[in-house]
Amino acid sequence: MNHLSKKVLPSVILLLAILISACSFSTSSPPGRNAAYAYAAQTTVSQEVSQDVTNQQLATDQSAIPSPTNSPTATATSTPVTTTLTGPLCDNSIYLSDVTIPDYTTVAAGQTFVKTWMFQNTGTCTWDTNYTLTYVSGSQMGGTNTSVGSSVAPGQQAELSVTLTAPTTAGQYTGYWRLFNDTGQTFGGQVDVLINVGESAVAPLATLAPTSTLALIATLAPTATLAPTATLAPTATLKP
Repeated sequence: MNHLSKKVLPSVILLLAILISACSFSTSSPPGRNAAYAYAAQTTVSQEVSQDVTNQQLATDQSAIPSPTNSPTATATSTPVTTTLTGPLCDNSIYLSDVTIPDYTTVAAGQTFVKTWMFQNTGTCTWDTNYTLTYVSGSQMGGTNTSVGSSVAPGQQAELSVTLTAPTTAGQYTGYWRLFNDTGQTFGGQVDVLINVGESAVAPLATLAPTSTLALIATLAPTATLAPTATLAPTATLKP
């Protein structure tokens, strides 16, 4: 070993010793730092213990709360929806009375008659001549749709008539009629004509069957002439 090596070697050894010491210094913590670590660890343990106690308390409190009871499920039922019209109608009416031909009136077969009803306008619109009393069902009896004839203001009453002809066969007959507005829509309630058909008002003349032999009217013979009464002879006078 030369002189240079002898001078460098101690320096290298010293440097290695310094490095080893530095490493030992860095790996070992000073007392203050260890105390901080210990305090932090203690705090963490305390927090965990406190959290466990809190969780246990919450579990105990929740166990005291009764669990909700499942109520029976309500059965859905279908409820019909009823639509109610509110407010007055433009076209409406009510039947008041029969003016002519009350129900069950007896009418002769084939007889023509006039049926009249009394109505009241209960709507908010005025009836005009385009409003009609119209046949709807039953026995029509030759009747035709009839115009209202004149304007009828709301609240007013009106007599409406149809001309009918009774059937030719005896029996009971009913026809139904109803009011229609100017657009062809019905309104109000229907009215009826109800009659009993009897015999004809004028019975047909009976046809006489021809007699086979007409009896001749007997001619009475003249009565015989009575002979004059005989004159009685005077009674003889008796002599005394």
